[in-house]
Amino acid sequence: MKVTALALALAAAALGGSGLFGRAPRPVEGPPVVTVPAEPYLWRPSGDWRKEGRPASPPLIVRRPQAPLDIMERQVTRDDWAACVADGACDDLGTGAGPLPQTGMNWHDATAYARWLSRRTGVLWRLPTDEEWQRAAAERFRDDAVPAGDTGARMLADYERNTAGRETDLPLRASDGFGRNSHGLLDLAGNVWEWTDTCRITGRIEAGGSLTIEGEHCGIRLAAGQHRAPLPDFVRDARGGGCGLGLPPDHLGLRLVRDATQG
Repeated sequence: MKVTALALALAAAALGGSGLFGRAPRPVEGPPVVTVPAEPYLWRPSGDWRKEGRPASPPLIVRRPQAPLDIMERQVTRDDWAACVADGACDDLGTGAGPLPQTGMNWHDATAYARWLSRRTGVLWRLPTDEEWQRAAAERFRDDAVPAGDTGARMLADYERNTAGRETDLPLRASDGFGRNSHGLLDLAGNVWEWTDTCRITGRIEAGGSLTIEGEHCGIRLAAGQHRAPLPDFVRDARGGGCGLGLPPDHLGLRLVRDATQG
């Protein structure tokens, strides 16, 4: 009996170590990140704003962060996504594996991947906010301020901003296909827009320039790229409809922030 009990105990330990009894797997190393230094930067809040009842752009705000920002050097690839699919944590988006950016995902897909990567690495990964994306993008962020007042002028400015430098072809490029920005991040503002965690905001600009948020609409999330695109969180292909403002993104992908508070 003692021999049998010992054998059973050893077998249970072996099975537990293999994960069959629910023991969490050993953390694996996460993807490469770029550390954006804690230096002042300019931020223009996203959203639909009005001043004295008329559409207007919010002012640029100088931000002085207290901590650096760790963000993925490159976008999540098809190979990365395939590993999440193999673990049963992500939907199969039908693109297969490979080094190209994973696209064709909605906001819910992106957050599912972030949860999976957090479990795999033992570190919290999450979607960036729109402000964090602007901070990381640096010179790749295209300011979307438009003229106040005249609706026609605003619409023309929107169109010109969204089409300036727009790629006329849609094929995806492997990492470094669009080069690095000044922080060393790959392929920002190429033809893959990246989901953020920021909801669509409505509000007003006060006489002194301060901002008052009047509504937050979290069924709409911002995708950041050549311009900011508010999209329904279930949309996987914005070209098929659903972009709330301006031209739709060519492709929808993601790049995650590694949360320093959980590192």
